[in-house]
Amino acid sequence: MKRLLLRSLAIAALTGAGSARADSTEALCQLSRHDHTVPIESSSCLFSQRQGNATVLMGKRWAFRFLADEAGKTYERTNSDEGIRFNREGDYTLSVLWRRALRCEGPINKPVSVVYLNQAQPPSVDLMVGEQQVRLPIARSASGARYSGSGVELWLHQGTTRIEWQGQVLSCQDA
Repeated sequence: MKRLLLRSLAIAALTGAGSARADSTEALCQLSRHDHTVPIESSSCLFSQRQGNATVLMGKRWAFRFLADEAGKTYERTNSDEGIRFNREGDYTLSVLWRRALRCEGPINKPVSVVYLNQAQPPSVDLMVGEQQVRLPIARSASGARYSGSGVELWLHQGTTRIEWQGQVLSCQDA
């Protein structure tokens, strides 16, 4: 009986049966320390979750792990449509913000995604076109919402997102 159990475990290990995979996604992270003399850090990150345990890799500098059985004890977790917020009282708050994929028509054939940072001062947008990322502050607009800077503009108007990316124009919709 013991040999049969060991043989079954060995076969399962070799075939990958019973293995669990983590769900992973690229996001935008903002790290705010509760010592308000330290500025907020913001960068792309990788969020992974498996069986309620979350791991966040933020650049080459930070790696965070939030174990499911420690929720409510060593940290508070708040989920929303925009992302997940982890708060370690007296230490830091880590916000993981989901990127919204856009389906675009135009001369650029690369993935486009956006994160709206409405709580930032000033409100801004984090735009990625392919591997290039740019932060655009809100700009004056007669109608709709417009973000502009560094030769790049994103304008939300009547259900369409128009992006001018270094002289090339994209017309986009939520994917």
